[in-house]
Amino acid sequence: MKSALCLLLLAFAPVPGAAADGFSLSGSVAVERIGAAEDSRDAAKLVEYRDLSDGIAGAFDLGGRGDRFYFDAFAENLGRDDMFLDLSGGVYGRMKFRLRADWLTHNFGFGPEGARTPYENPGTARLTLFSTAPAELLDSGVPPWSSFKFMTERRNLEGSVELNGRSPWYVLLGGRNVSQSGINKVDAAALGTSPGNGFVDLPYPVDYSTSSGSLEAGYQTRRGHVSASFLRSDFGNDNMLLDFQNPFFGFGIDTATFAPDNVYNRVSASGMLRELPWNATLSGRVTYDRVTDRVPMLDEVLNTSGSPEYTATAPSSDAFRGKVENATAQASYRFAPLGRLDVRAYYNYYRRLNGSTHVAFLVPLETRGLVCSEEGTESAESVAVHCSGTRYSYTKQNPGLEAEYRFNRDNRVSAGFDWLDTNRNRFDAEETGEKKLFVQWSNTSLDSASARVKYQYLRRRSRFLIENAGFDAGSVYYLERFNRSFDVANLDQHLLEADADWSPLPLLDFGFEAYYKRNDYGDLVLGRLADSRREFYGSISYGDPEKYRLTLFGDVEFIRYDSYHRTINAGACPATSPDCFDPRAEPTATAFNWSGRLKDTNWAVELAADWPLSPRLAFKLSAIVQESSGNVDFQAQTLEDGTPAAPLFPIGAYDDIKRRSIHPRAVYAFAPEAELTLGYAFEKFDYDDAQFDGYSYTIGSGTTASYLSGIYAFPGYRAHVAFATMRVRF
Repeated sequence: MKSALCLLLLAFAPVPGAAADGFSLSGSVAVERIGAAEDSRDAAKLVEYRDLSDGIAGAFDLGGRGDRFYFDAFAENLGRDDMFLDLSGGVYGRMKFRLRADWLTHNFGFGPEGARTPYENPGTARLTLFSTAPAELLDSGVPPWSSFKFMTERRNLEGSVELNGRSPWYVLLGGRNVSQSGINKVDAAALGTSPGNGFVDLPYPVDYSTSSGSLEAGYQTRRGHVSASFLRSDFGNDNMLLDFQNPFFGFGIDTATFAPDNVYNRVSASGMLRELPWNATLSGRVTYDRVTDRVPMLDEVLNTSGSPEYTATAPSSDAFRGKVENATAQASYRFAPLGRLDVRAYYNYYRRLNGSTHVAFLVPLETRGLVCSEEGTESAESVAVHCSGTRYSYTKQNPGLEAEYRFNRDNRVSAGFDWLDTNRNRFDAEETGEKKLFVQWSNTSLDSASARVKYQYLRRRSRFLIENAGFDAGSVYYLERFNRSFDVANLDQHLLEADADWSPLPLLDFGFEAYYKRNDYGDLVLGRLADSRREFYGSISYGDPEKYRLTLFGDVEFIRYDSYHRTINAGACPATSPDCFDPRAEPTATAFNWSGRLKDTNWAVELAADWPLSPRLAFKLSAIVQESSGNVDFQAQTLEDGTPAAPLFPIGAYDDIKRRSIHPRAVYAFAPEAELTLGYAFEKFDYDDAQFDGYSYTIGSGTTASYLSGIYAFPGYRAHVAFATMRVRF
């Protein structure tokens, strides 16, 4: 609250100049009182990104103009967790400034239902279990478990000053600080070295701070612009390590690692030339940036089931020195060789180099859990090797050409071709090429209507390095021949967009949009084979805003994913399924393929109404109905005896959502410069997903049990919010 009041006082800093001749101040100031009541098992979903707590909030919208200087100030939700303030101004022809503050609180889950843990001290960097008896840990009530709040607070403060002194030259100074604090969630932290060893929702204490400063200098005229800039950003994390007691490793102290302190520097230059031959404009930009950090390596870790003793990691370097460099270049040339033809040619270049320390963990190759494996060259058996990191680097080149031709004032056709070539050092695909072609037609022949249609085709092809992976079909690496990472898989994409607006009568407006996209991964054997998305949107508005206005929106979306997978219930191929890692092999109960088809339908209807009942009284209403319904169907291969290889059951409730809200309010102007708004909001949110059916905070037993927090498990709520706002204008 104190910070909000300080910013409020800061916003009025220029006001003393209002006494000067020729200065005028106008705007509004508002005070709002909010009261809310909700019914839920976990109230975090209702207030995930908004502050609806009982209390008072302030707002203002101000503007000041004088002979020499000016300012604008806007603020909302002052004194609350989602406060926003924006202040700008300057001296005409000499200086401009801007200050901004933006508060955001992200509520993930509230205890006891949505945030509980067997650790006694959530929010600290060393988590201790309330008991070392596995049977006692399974009692997930509160107590003995601890209740807390999964939430983080983000605070953004930034400002800039531009000096030009009535000349083409200018200097721009900027600064920013972003801090984040609270408790975040570590998604499914593994307790052991395999999925069957259990996992836990770890409450991780967040204390981040990013401070940055920038300097830009440039020269700007009607015919062109040139500038150079430098930016430095320092990131600090007060909790780079999280120590926690691990039941799987004999209740020893385990360590999770998080983002380290780092420094980011960037230099850039840009320029633009206008009024060239053919009415052309040439623009370009180059950048170079580098991020560096230094992190001591963990020299020992827990690694033996049931034992709190540590095993040496034997890193090849005592510290990891991170260094990633990026260089970019963009050039664009836009010209009009003919009176009705506009052409744009462009080229984008991106290079990323990773010069970080190469670290290998030189433990004895017999150390289970701390060594990696690679495919064998003499048999199907994998070979143990030392684990080491991969320094990922790549280069992208992206030329393109676009053109638009105006047949007449009302008809325009545009087309374009874009090519993206990526070279990378990755084990599965070293080069990927994407070619994209689009054509679009726009029409405004009628004064009351306009229309646009666009078609786009994208073709992606990669050069894969895993087509001969695996010694034979008995090697686990043999599966890589049939899998492709999502970002490099060969793809044919068709996209179609259409929209139209029509106003047949002065007070009647129609709008329509349609969207269709289909992705085909034609040569894939395993993974996602195809997906499609169809979306339709429509709107109708009727009425004179001075008298009444009614608007109805509607949207429906259909999504479908088709995929194919393989299950292998063995670490090595048994005699009954000797080629178990080959999806083309005959199915057995040990190794078989199965298909999945996901369908999702989303729709929403929204109503908005404005009705001035009298010169002083107006009624406003908004209402939303939104639903999402999904299902997944599975089909396993059939064995020789005609039975399915596995009993796979469909999922009828897959991310199903129902949301209802209505928001009526009345605005009464009891004086020309003052108004009172009284409003009410009702919102109901229901969520149904099979993965949360019969939710339990503990899964399994003994030292391989898993411990869940309840986060995301109970998002449903019913809420009533009432508010009154007094606004004064001047």
